[in-house]
Amino acid sequence: PCTDHDNPTAPSDTVVIYADTNFRGNSRAMLGNAADLDALPGCGGAGADWDDCISSIRIPSGWEVTVFDHDDYTGASMTFTADVPDLEQVPGPCGNDWDDCISSIQLRKR
Repeated sequence: PCTDHDNPTAPSDTVVIYADTNFRGNSRAMLGNAADLDALPGCGGAGADWDDCISSIRIPSGWEVTVFDHDDYTGASMTFTADVPDLEQVPGPCGNDWDDCISSIQLRKR
């Protein structure tokens, strides 16, 4: 198991995006807004970025995450206030759901 002993607050107070459903696969802690997920490497193989790659989102208590299907916080959007284990189950603009659909993200402490 992967644990983060240097920063025990990370799992409970950090928004984390995942490439696969149920918080599996490649992941990345989001430390702030991302206007263009093309600029965030690390979703898959060499050269892969997080644009249209997110399948689940871990959202700690007290946080609000707004996702957009285009860069710069434009296009269709949806706000989540709790963990989203499977974006394919959430109705959205990409093939009728939000799976592999997110291009920008805003985080807000509630």
